[in-house]
Amino acid sequence: MRPIIWTCEELVAACDGALFDPSVTCAPISGIEIDSRNCGIGDLFVALAGDQQDGHDFLADAADVKATACLVSRPQQGLSTAQIVVDDTLSGLTRIGAAGRNRFGGRMVGITGSVGKTGSKDMLAHTLANFGKTHASQRSYNNQIGVPLTLSNLPVDCDFAVQEMGMNSAGEIASLTTVAKPDVAMITRVASTHREFFDAMEDIAAAKAEIFQGLQNGGIAVLNLDDPFFLQLKMAATKEGAERTITFGRHNEAEFRLLEARQHNSGMSVHSEIMGHELTFEMQMHGSHWAQNALGVLACVDALGLDLEIAASSLSTCQTPKGRGTRISGHYQHCAVTVIDDSYNASPASMNAAFASMTVMPPTIMIFSDMLELGEATALEHEMLIPHINALSPRLVIALGPAMHEAISSLDTDIISYAAKDTDAASEMLDTAIKDGDVIFIKGSLGS
Repeated sequence: MRPIIWTCEELVAACDGALFDPSVTCAPISGIEIDSRNCGIGDLFVALAGDQQDGHDFLADAADVKATACLVSRPQQGLSTAQIVVDDTLSGLTRIGAAGRNRFGGRMVGITGSVGKTGSKDMLAHTLANFGKTHASQRSYNNQIGVPLTLSNLPVDCDFAVQEMGMNSAGEIASLTTVAKPDVAMITRVASTHREFFDAMEDIAAAKAEIFQGLQNGGIAVLNLDDPFFLQLKMAATKEGAERTITFGRHNEAEFRLLEARQHNSGMSVHSEIMGHELTFEMQMHGSHWAQNALGVLACVDALGLDLEIAASSLSTCQTPKGRGTRISGHYQHCAVTVIDDSYNASPASMNAAFASMTVMPPTIMIFSDMLELGEATALEHEMLIPHINALSPRLVIALGPAMHEAISSLDTDIISYAAKDTDAASEMLDTAIKDGDVIFIKGSLGS
């Protein structure tokens, strides 16, 4: 039996709505969903209207699976489940999320950045679970829908909450952070993602720094001292009233300083210096970018006044998030292979981080799809990947997308390259080429 998050009366008040038919019973709510397929007894189904689909078309489906109630702007006659009517369902969900945050008595950590925010969110949530009941955004629920959805599901009795925030344009994080209201705000790193939507990197940094606009009184900023936009970010944090800025990275003056990330088959040993004291801990992930963000996570733990040694020790049991460098060994096509699944995100920064993580286990086959949202820099950014690929010297490179097709023409002549017209063609090539002992690296993004 799931615990109750909202009573019907609390929900109606939170979203500024009204029951369509008060004679239809509206029981307490244990969860809030935006996909009718995920609904069941105790759930509120939020009928969002999008460009491709309208949730109001699935009200009957939600009722069929015994959803307790539906949040609607266009109520449906004869529906067997309770309907809470609002002017706009996204606005109603946002109001519920804000109410969920306002009644929360624990500590909130907000995380953003061009790369690494989801992994850092997962690591921090895993670590904070050692110190109390912790709630975090599922998957990458970091936009105008995901943030209020996460906060609307926030149990009032939690000790800690971790909220990821993302953006495609200026102003988006500003609106999200005023709902999330973080006590600690971390920016992992500013990198050349979303270049299609911004004129300059400084503009991307300014958009990420909007997270500090929601920082609570006495709030703390956590920043990467290696970030070329560190000073800009710190000034933004100070302007918004941050009581303190804690730094992490490889920089000699970083308070949470990475000294070495020594990779091995099962992960890596991280050697660090934290405010003058050496600390070594194990991680299942591969790559110094994971180690740096782990130190950012520990800086957040320190900002919350918790034990750093307990937190660092717990990182050894934190698994690599799906699609972000997960390593899977097994058999395929009667061959023993290892797959490095880095298919969730593809940006110049994440590409370079992935290349650096494979020095211990270089791939024999590499599969790439286009990096997106790079605007006029698309061709150049793809060309800049080639020296890194050449250095790893795979036997075969399979490329999907016009930008990658163009780039692989510059690969070393001893590397076989294949420009696949679609995913099926790429799979057929892989099936033909695979050999026993192959290490297969897959890098792409949800968008491609």
